[in-house]
Parts: sequence; structure tokens; C-alpha cells
Amino acid sequence: MINEGRLLSRHGFAKANSWITMVLATLLMVAGAVQLVFLLTLGKSGYFEQHAILMSTVFSISLGIVLIILRQFIKPRQIFQLYENGVLVISKPDNKNKFIPFEGISDIYRYRTGKYTRKILNTMAFRENIDKPWYKISPNIAHADRLIEVIKNEQLLFRGPQALNTLAQDGTVSFSYLTESKSKIRHFLRGNFLMMNEKKLRLSARTLDSDDGHHVPIEEVHFISGGSNSQTIKLLDMHGRALFSVPYTSLFSADLFIALIEHMIQNRIPIRR
Repeated sequence: MINEGRLLSRHGFAKANSWITMVLATLLMVAGAVQLVFLLTLGKSGYFEQHAILMSTVFSISLGIVLIILRQFIKPRQIFQLYENGVLVISKPDNKNKFIPFEGISDIYRYRTGKYTRKILNTMAFRENIDKPWYKISPNIAHADRLIEVIKNEQLLFRGPQALNTLAQDGTVSFSYLTESKSKIRHFLRGNFLMMNEKKLRLSARTLDSDDGHHVPIEEVHFISGGSNSQTIKLLDMHGRALFSVPYTSLFSADLFIALIEHMIQNRIPIRR
């Protein structure tokens, strides 16, 4: 029996789902209908007036229809309910619900959508493991920023101590990442992101190794730069030279990776035998 805990907040369809959009679409279509009735009362007189009214009528009705269609097109496939112990994912197409406990979230992928977001990370996807689907929190979810922040913090709370214990036992903690060219396709991906080509970072108390052939001794890492407000995470030696770098938006669970590296810099982990 899953203990969801107390319901904290609901995160449904925002912005385009607002009553303003529907009222505007309705007003445009009503205006178009009124103009059409007026057009019919003119009879055969006033050709230019008829033409102008006809164009205005077509424009009003067409714009109202476009707003309604656009609202349906950008409607998110999933909405969310935040509980004390996890997130309930409500799938709109099939009306199926899935509760994801915070401790069950293995990967978080934060990125940008839209042309005008600049450096703002406005979207998150998360999953339970590599075999499970991704759940996407897009900007048109109500209070998406708060929901994203809670999930990020809860992952640090649950997985952080587990990862530190693994490192202390001479184990490795794996992170998935995308190459820069592959990560650009994220704008075209939906659902479970199955098209993404993932590679691995393996972090231990001694080294950081990647599928791209990077091998970094942890004892040489003295500084880390970058984060959610920077495009690149860099591991630096005592002279400020870069030992390793990875784009923030290419690394899954990047905030957890940064937190672990910062801890290892400040408190070298003694390996327990």
C-alpha cells in the first residue's frame, strides 16, 4: 500500500487553459456571427461595404476557431498532483493515474523550451529508471516552477545520502548524459524520449569516468563551477584549469551531481572496507 501523504497542491493546465482564452474565442465568433447577420441585411447595395464586412466576418470567425484549436493542441498530455511523499501523474489521453514516490525518481532532466526563454530552465522531465517512461512538466502546467523545485529538492534529500553511502563503500554512482549534438533534438521529442542516445558518467570516491573516455582523479578536483544558471558544469584543478566539462542541460540529475562533487571537494570521502 503506497502512502501518498497529504495532498499539497494541484498542477493542471495553465495559461492557454484560462477562461480568458475561451472568452476571447467566443467573443470573436459571436462578433463574426453578428457581422454575418448584418451582411445579409445589406442586400445587394454597397459592394465595397459588403466586401469589407465579409472579410471582417471571416477573420473574426477564423481567429476564434484558431484559438480553440490552439488551446487543444498545446494542452499537456499529463497533469500533476503534489503529495507529501511523491507526485501523482494523471495521463489525459487514457485517463490513467500513476503515483511516483520521491525516492523512486532516479533521473531528472531539466531544459529549455521556446525561442525566448534565454537561459531560463522552464521544463523538467523525470523518470523512475531507464526502462520507465519520462513524465514531462512543461511551462503550461500551473505553477510548474514550484513543482519542479520541489521534485529537485526531494531528489537531493533522498538520493544524496544514498549516493554518499555508496561512494563511501567504494561503489560508483552513475549519471546519464547526452552529447551536445544529440541534446538539441529534445525540442522535437515527446512522451518517453526514447530517441535520445544516452551515455554514462561513473562517479566513485576516486575517479570520474565517462563513456567518451574522460578519466578524472577526484583528488585533483578542487573547484566546481556552473549550475542551473550557467550553461556548462566544469571541474577545475587547484590552478583553475578545466579537468572535465559537461553542459548542464545534457546531464540528467545535474543538481545531484553538483551536490556530490561539492561535498567531495569539501569533505574527501574515506572509503570503508
